Amino acid sequence: MLRKEILIRISNGYKYTLTIPDRFYPFRSEIEGQWVRGIRSYNQAVLNYQKRVNAATGIGMRLGTYRQLFHLVGSIIAIVVATLLSRRVFGSDIALYTLLAAVVIFISYQEFSLHPREYSQHWQKGIADWVVWFSPIFVYIFYFVR
Repeated sequence: MLRKEILIRISNGYKYTLTIPDRFYPFRSEIEGQWVRGIRSYNQAVLNYQKRVNAATGIGMRLGTYRQLFHLVGSIIAIVVATLLSRRVFGSDIALYTLLAAVVIFISYQEFSLHPREYSQHWQKGIADWVVWFSPIFVYIFYFVR
């Protein structure tokens, strides 16, 4: 029973992280005569895009770029956390490479297996997300870690 509760909490935490860009959407939208921000404004922007291009899915270049900014921030946060853990907790550079490799494996699984299956994400979007996630990590490893 405890294992099931832990898995549910992990699943809920993962789902929450997926909606962070939606929750922090800074632009306002008008819904039924009322100006709103955050997740309601984000969802309205998605609907407006889909109506404009007559599509059932997709978020457009502007919202796509906005979401990629969060991937970039997430990558930088992953680098900082991995560096702090490896240096202060484990005390070695090997731990840094191991932690960053774990991030690469998890995000690769997420972008190329989980998201296409769960959210019907196109492979082109997975490649774009993967590049945005790992460009900072690779730059960090090759230019700053010695």
